Amino acid sequence: MNIAKIIKERTALKESEKVVDQLLIELYLRKRLSTKQLGRKVNLPLPIIAAIKKELGQLGLVSEQQGPVLTRKGRLYVEQRLGWATINTAYYLRILDSSEVREALRTELVNELEEGIEKRPTVEVAYDQAFATIETIVERAFLLLENHDFVGKRVLLLGDDDLTSLAIGLLMKKLQRASAEPLAALTVYELSEPIIHCLETTAKKLAIGLTCHQVDFRQGSAQLFDHQFNYIFVDPPYTQSGLALFLSRAVSCSKLGESKIYLSFGEKDPDSQLAVQQLFSIQNLIVNQIKVKFNHYIGASILGSVSTLYELSTQNDSYAGILADKPYHEVIYTGERNPRSTVYQCHACQTQYLVGLNESFKTIEHLKARHCPKCKGAHFLRIARGPSAIMKEKQPLGEHYLIELKNCPEHRLKSVLSVEQAMLQIVEVCELTAVTHHFHQFEPWGVSGVVILAESHLTIHTWPEERYAAVDLFVCQELSSNEQFISVVADLFEAEGMSYRKIDRGERTQNIS
Repeated sequence: MNIAKIIKERTALKESEKVVDQLLIELYLRKRLSTKQLGRKVNLPLPIIAAIKKELGQLGLVSEQQGPVLTRKGRLYVEQRLGWATINTAYYLRILDSSEVREALRTELVNELEEGIEKRPTVEVAYDQAFATIETIVERAFLLLENHDFVGKRVLLLGDDDLTSLAIGLLMKKLQRASAEPLAALTVYELSEPIIHCLETTAKKLAIGLTCHQVDFRQGSAQLFDHQFNYIFVDPPYTQSGLALFLSRAVSCSKLGESKIYLSFGEKDPDSQLAVQQLFSIQNLIVNQIKVKFNHYIGASILGSVSTLYELSTQNDSYAGILADKPYHEVIYTGERNPRSTVYQCHACQTQYLVGLNESFKTIEHLKARHCPKCKGAHFLRIARGPSAIMKEKQPLGEHYLIELKNCPEHRLKSVLSVEQAMLQIVEVCELTAVTHHFHQFEPWGVSGVVILAESHLTIHTWPEERYAAVDLFVCQELSSNEQFISVVADLFEAEGMSYRKIDRGERTQNIS
């Protein structure tokens, strides 16, 4: 019996049903909490807490004893159905309540990982690799403890050159009772064979249950990216295209409406930050927390050796911008977007070598690993940047404006003539060029119309009975004034309220010197 689902239906709960499980776990751990304390723990208003308590009482899981407490049936439900019989709850509570115990555990995990990691490969800078510090991956693992919702869950690492899965596995091992089943199922999708070998070798040494699959995220797979996981950790390449791909794969892997995505990404400027948050909005992801400078890296000078961690929640209507079963053909790594070569000179024999994505030696690490072909030396000095490809600047193919007009007078939206005149006036004021136009009256309500422009098109559909209209403009050049366009649309239809979005569509490549 899924108690959480039953109560969600009975109380018409808008939040995820897992908050019911979280409430039960809080009572299991703390024995007795007031309604107000429960509300703070699970972040729900008191009337909703009261409604949930009432339903739990009717199902025999909770009783009132100067505050709600779990019955024997309630405790068994948490232990058996939610898996908490496997947890060393006394130790877990000490971790939650004592900063000293928590810090001691952090130190213990860091030390064991530093000693236990086997044959960690060198960084592949051509693929935007930069290893997070051991302290960082331990902090990532601790994120799973924030809502007590990790037991029996499936955790996915979408790429794991940082070895975060090992920190999670080791933490889960510390929390479980002796000889119990693993608390969470850990899976890694990773492209690099050396990273996979390191993960599997170390996991075996540390007795951590871990499943690795060699996966190229650029290749679509309906089987691999199939809404199976509760928690997804992802640290994508440094590019916007890399972020778009990895985040789409994370959404495709998540159980919609109940999963969390922990995304690590370093934004270098305000435009990049805005683009990142627009990507969340477009895919209907909720940002729960933004932890600036949470991740620290060894190297990663392009990011300043730090990056931001975003905690995202998926909704039932979240979707992947790149379909799970479709391949992705855009370049996703920094080196692919701007391939450059660097001249390195052997310290011993002064022989010079070109290092770069299109050269025999892809990275300086490769050159050092293979040694100087002439004298077998392993020390090199960077002399200069070598020849580079022509840099390419990306410009949008066009600008797309999506406008919603609210609380318009009905007479402005009912008549073909009125709507047509307003739309043609918009074209004139914004100095656009009308080629042709067509408007259609629906019975009994509504007008749809399009103005074909030399610059592209302008469309509208009205709902007079709702006093609402949707206006859509696509232009292949910048408007003389965005503000003027938005203002004139709202004024001509006498809208009391409006909202709009501007989206850059497509990419035009321009060579620059």
